[in-house]
Parts: sequence; structure tokens; C-alpha cells
Amino acid sequence: MDKILNYAIAENASDIHITQDKPGWMRIKGSFSRYGGKITIDDIDEFTELVLPETLDAYTRLRNRTGNAPIDGAFKYGGRRFRINIYLSTSGINIALRLLSDTILPIDRLYLPESVRLFTRAAEGLYLVVGTTGSGKSTTLASVIDEINHTRSENILTVEQPIEYVHISDKCRIEQIEVGKHIKSFAEATVSAMRQNPNVILVGEMRDLETIQNAITLAETGHIVFGTLHAKGVTDTIDRIVDVFPSKQQEQIRLQLAGVLKGIIHQTLVKSGIGGVVPVIEQLMVDDVVSSMIMSKQKPNTIRDYMRGKSLLGNVYKADNLYWHIKNGRLDIDDVKRYTSPDEYTMLRAMCCEKTGGGFGG
Repeated sequence: MDKILNYAIAENASDIHITQDKPGWMRIKGSFSRYGGKITIDDIDEFTELVLPETLDAYTRLRNRTGNAPIDGAFKYGGRRFRINIYLSTSGINIALRLLSDTILPIDRLYLPESVRLFTRAAEGLYLVVGTTGSGKSTTLASVIDEINHTRSENILTVEQPIEYVHISDKCRIEQIEVGKHIKSFAEATVSAMRQNPNVILVGEMRDLETIQNAITLAETGHIVFGTLHAKGVTDTIDRIVDVFPSKQQEQIRLQLAGVLKGIIHQTLVKSGIGGVVPVIEQLMVDDVVSSMIMSKQKPNTIRDYMRGKSLLGNVYKADNLYWHIKNGRLDIDDVKRYTSPDEYTMLRAMCCEKTGGGFGG
């Protein structure tokens, strides 16, 4: 385990995956490959006792199959911070590790379009960054919070599990709460936040009905709320949130969302042919027209068609963002086919052939 972690630090790996009695796997600059020899259950026992001593009871239940709840946490090793998840599979005990960055990069250095800065100028309401696990949602929100910290005077509260990026107060007061260490749950933290007088609240993961409801309520009461959610696209996010609630509450939640939702970014990390990964985004800024569409239950494609024609409002269509990356040499047309629908890919090829770009990503 020492050898694997030291190699990951030296090569700046993003993820490490360990399964008992199998070699490790590592993701470096977007490439996924085996590393090292077999890791025994004794190795895993010793490692867990070293880095997460407070979870030994839960780990013992997992190891002995008397419990099956995954274990989340974070630890420091070799001067770097890691996020860890321990879980069971048919192969036995598994460990998923994420090497956390020491540095919060600004928006432009993350290769995000200028339109993302609209999130940093928020005055009130709910702003979401959505996507799959490992799509860089937390990194993007850390950059947004960092820019607010250096440009505005606000009282910022973050609620995370675990804390991935450590913020140092500059123009803002920033306090960070870790679920499981400082408070029991996201739901409890969002209730407490209503009594702690923050202007800006980051909810690291909106994973359950109560947390989502509390985030919406905070946004309704004049707070700026940032959150992450698992969703397959910006226009699918509204239904994804509404469907969490029982049918008798869905109409009310839809009305509340139409009033407080201000922006959504969907993000995917795409492997670049020149090395590493770049974030491909789609961005929807909610104006009165989109708000009305949410209330009237318009289909996702209707909202997407509207956002495609309103780039001046800060909306970013995925094909435009892909073309922006291609134009700037970060991606090639062959890199992106698997990340696009047939219609998007056809549009993108036409844009590349014409050497013009509908907004170049925003």
C-alpha cells in the first residue's frame, strides 16, 4: 500500500482502486491501468487501521460480512490528502481512493468557459453542478467558491463528505463542516445552516429528499446555495429533483424550483489526445422563460432548444463547448464521439468544417 500511494503521489494519479487478492488499478491523466502486485486482506486491514482508526468497528463488520454499509472518510499521507471509500463486492473488500488536489485552480486554468463566472456573481438562489461520479463537480465548485472568496465579502459555509478542498479565508469568512465528523448528516447540516447566518452555502451532495428540500428552502430565504447532484444533463436535472419527492409533493416542489433555480452546469471529463482530461460542460442560466417552462412541465428537449439559441444569456450548448476545446487544441474531433449524441456529433463536425463556432463555448 505504501508503494501504491507513493507512486500515485509521484505521478499525480487521480484515482486508485484496490481489491483484496488482486493487483491495484490507477487512473493517471485519464488512462486506467494495473499497478503493483496482489494486495492481501492483511495489507488492507493494516492500512485501514492506520488511516481510519475511528472506523474500525464499522470496518470489522464489513470485513466479517455482519454489515454491508460502505465507509467514507479522508486522510493524509505523504503530505497529500486522500478521499477513501471502503465497500464490499463479490471479490471481497474494495478500496476506492481519490487523490485530492493541494491547489484550487481558477476557472480559466480548469479550461472552463468564461460563462461559468456567472456563478461567482450570484446574488441569491440555487446553483447546481451535476454529472456522474468523478466528473469534476467538486473541483468546479471549489473554483467558484475560491473566486467569491477573493472578490467579495461574504459569510460562506461549506458542508461536505469529506472536505475535498481546504479554503483559506480572504475577503470572505469561510467555515467548512465535514459530515460524519462534525455533524451527523447533510440534512441535519442544512437545517443548522438556517441558524448560522451564512450568505453562501455549499452543499457537497444533495443526495436525499430532506437535504434537497432544505437547500431549496435556504435558497427561498435569500441565501446563495451551491450544490452537486447526480444527473445526466442540465435539462434532466429538474425532473431528477422533482422525482425524488412523493407524487403529492411534486407539483409544489416544481413551483419552488421554478422560483429559486438560477443556474445548472452539467460536466463530463473527456480524455484528451494530448494528455490529461478536460471538462466538457453544458450550462443553463434560468431566466423567466425557462422558469415558465419548468412550471409548465416542458420536455427537456424544449428547454435545450431554447438554451441553444440564447448563448448571450450565459447558456452554453455542449457542441459549442466541444468546438471551443477543439479550436484551442485541447481536444480532437476523434476524442469526443463517444461523449456526444449522433445529432451533437453531426453538428460538431459541421462546425469544425466551417471553421466557425456559435459562441466558442461561451
